[in-house]
Amino acid sequence: MTTRETDTSEFDGAITSAASKALFDRLVEENVLTVEEGGGVRTTDAFDDTHAVYHDSYVGVSDADYHEAVAATFGLEDAESAAELVEARGVERREFICYLAVRSHLDGDATADGPTGEVSTDSPTDELSSDDLAAMAGMISEVVPDSPVPPGVADVTDDPERLLVGRDRAVVSVWKRFCDPCDALKADLDAILDAIPDDVAVAGIDGEVAIGFCGTHGVESAPGFVLFRDGERVRTVTGSDPDEVVAAIQTVYSN
Repeated sequence: MTTRETDTSEFDGAITSAASKALFDRLVEENVLTVEEGGGVRTTDAFDDTHAVYHDSYVGVSDADYHEAVAATFGLEDAESAAELVEARGVERREFICYLAVRSHLDGDATADGPTGEVSTDSPTDELSSDDLAAMAGMISEVVPDSPVPPGVADVTDDPERLLVGRDRAVVSVWKRFCDPCDALKADLDAILDAIPDDVAVAGIDGEVAIGFCGTHGVESAPGFVLFRDGERVRTVTGSDPDEVVAAIQTVYSN
């Protein structure tokens, strides 16, 4: 299970009122967030399991299906109205997924009444407004990383092909959230990066977002490494065996 952690100080801008503090405390009490001894905050394993279900269900759907889900969730007239809302408020899928996950985890009913002010924490079934849940989802999204690409690896999810422009050799690594093999391989990532020659460009992508790239280059599972020479894919290797990845790199870039 991936550990997602941030410092509590990063919430200072979000928790600016008693109501916001009550929502944060509710997330801790309901085992959504946990505060570590050193002050770090992370999502719990129990919430991660719920979050993973919604993440897998919605991260890769078409825009039309995404808008249909938003419309159904917030009681909007149709998908077109949802699309306008998404555009106007800049609602990202990751935030919507957090919203659904926290609503499910708390087993509460979202309403369209707006903020409720102070939130009682006497019972896990207390009703919360959609704005309360949205605020909670925002707090959670501060803990969940924007990308599964490991720190220190350039993230080119938005346009993976740009890495190939003007370069003779390049490696694109593919990662996913809630991916145990990905987490396992990250422990050996330094050894893999050390095996890549200095003149080979290296970057990473979120495989659940850059679906077209993965389909084009034969990445059917994560983690994966797509090895290019002269702008053309030479080999795709997937799986969590670092020795297999290193062997592929050495074979493709041995001369």
